[in-house]
Amino acid sequence: MFLAASAAVVVAACSDDDAGDDSDPLDTTAADTEEPAPETEATTTTAAPTTTLPPVELPSDPFTLGVASGDPDETGVVLWTRLAPDPLHGGGMPPDDVIVTWDVSEDDAFGDVLIGGQALAAAVDGHSVHVVTELPAGTWYYRFRVGEYTSQTGITKVPVASDQTPGETRFAAASCQNYSDGFYAAHRDIAEQQPDFVIWLGDYIYEGAGPDGADPAMRVHVDPEPTTLEGYRNRYGRYKSDPQLQAAHAVCPWFVMWDDHEVENNYAGLSPQNPDDAAVFTDRRAAAYKAWWEHQPTRLPSPSSADYRVYRQARWGRLMSLALLDGRQYRTDQACGDVTLSLDPPCPETTDPARTMLGDEQEQWLLDALDGSDAAWNVIGNQTVFSNATFNGAVLNYDQWDGYPGQRERILDHLAAQSTPNVVVVTGDIHLAAVGQLRAGDPGVGTPVGVEFVSTSISSSGSVDPSLTDLLNTFPDMLDAELAHRGYVLHTVTPDRWTADYRIVADAADPNSVVSTYRTFVVDSGTMTVS
Repeated sequence: MFLAASAAVVVAACSDDDAGDDSDPLDTTAADTEEPAPETEATTTTAAPTTTLPPVELPSDPFTLGVASGDPDETGVVLWTRLAPDPLHGGGMPPDDVIVTWDVSEDDAFGDVLIGGQALAAAVDGHSVHVVTELPAGTWYYRFRVGEYTSQTGITKVPVASDQTPGETRFAAASCQNYSDGFYAAHRDIAEQQPDFVIWLGDYIYEGAGPDGADPAMRVHVDPEPTTLEGYRNRYGRYKSDPQLQAAHAVCPWFVMWDDHEVENNYAGLSPQNPDDAAVFTDRRAAAYKAWWEHQPTRLPSPSSADYRVYRQARWGRLMSLALLDGRQYRTDQACGDVTLSLDPPCPETTDPARTMLGDEQEQWLLDALDGSDAAWNVIGNQTVFSNATFNGAVLNYDQWDGYPGQRERILDHLAAQSTPNVVVVTGDIHLAAVGQLRAGDPGVGTPVGVEFVSTSISSSGSVDPSLTDLLNTFPDMLDAELAHRGYVLHTVTPDRWTADYRIVADAADPNSVVSTYRTFVVDSGTMTVS
């Protein structure tokens, strides 16, 4: 049966035959949306394309950014690479489209290449490659070849069918990897743990400028703050050149979502951090979204504007249903001037019911996805802290869900009214580790409707002083907080139990740092509480 599986080849930016279809590639039950689809859709075919493109002379190894896979479902997975001999200076490729060969095998020696084909690395897409393969459930090895060069070998996994329940799955939830703040020992540990997949919750790059005259050998951003497609490509080139990040990508497929730093800190919709930049921000956001797509293993079509639907649903058999949220593109600007750590009562606009983190369409899509799920666990991949973290009524961070209480209350009340089972929210953004109790109603006494596991950052410096740890642990719905370390959360899920191991890095300044488990938290199916 496997030998008869078809090889689907993605030729990005070569056809718009499917333009106008903005359905969720990972969710056939998603609600209709009036948002226009990108004009360029991924085109698939069951055979390698014939081509008359002449061979291209490459200056050096083009596989400097590694390989990756992502958005797995029961039909297969996306395989990714980008040709970039000089990734920090525009990529270093000739201005020609290039044909790349890809192979999938059951063994890492590729002694028997069972499926493969060709894909176009188009210059207009930064010579990135997104190959949609049709594969049965299992573990597979893949690689890319062009000219005399062969890429690193990647490992990917395809889940069982949506009507089958795996006995166990392990995945990592991670976010926030500021290159200039530290090394990626946490990614090394992810690669060593060999999870089934990774959920990336945002802040893959940081947009800040490096210091003037910085030494390129230093662990810093040496280029200006990106505002153009070339600038964002160079920034991704710096990040994806890291060998520990490449190792984490190569070990398993990723579900990737963005947050703010993929564009600009704390942007909200089309409102930039600096209001003076409003006139040019639409173009900047479009460039950032395009660069994100070029560098991520997603089956989404290439964006053609600053409007780009990326929220989507996925499954891991009947064990897990995953809703990946976009908390940036549709949100209302932060309230009260986006002040932080203020103990003043929230300004009146905070409680305006029209304020939104997700937008109306995405909110309804989320509720529909949860209502339609038959999975053992209902998982929400979310960027900013969802639990109530107010202090005596004061909103300490208006960028989090505390700054959008009306929409949060609607979602929590819906979970309570529908008795939605086994809701787990996985969150990033805040550069600290925390466990929260989700309640419909007042903090500490409302009805438990789910739990939240907040991952600390991979490398980004802490944003809350560790001396406040004991204070955070007094908040009614904050079950635990660890503010001093970097790391991620390794989740082990069975039909009956969810186990979250908080993995922390002893020293983020050391790429070889020890990584250990700080604490382990358990949720038994049907309890909505953490032990």
